[in-house]
Amino acid sequence: MQVQETREVACPQCGEHSTIPVPEGDVELKISPYVAAFGDHTELECSNEHTFWVYYC
Repeated sequence: MQVQETREVACPQCGEHSTIPVPEGDVELKISPYVAAFGDHTELECSNEHTFWVYYC
């Protein structure tokens, strides 16, 4: 089993931190309060119930 790296990201609305797994160690993360039509991404919800998206670049 391949071990994934995890990173901490902040909610763009309130700054609450969440931890997500990333597919590769050198991937750049872009955080957005809006979903895009394409691209590899993960949808997250912080503990304050704000939904945001993290894109892997």
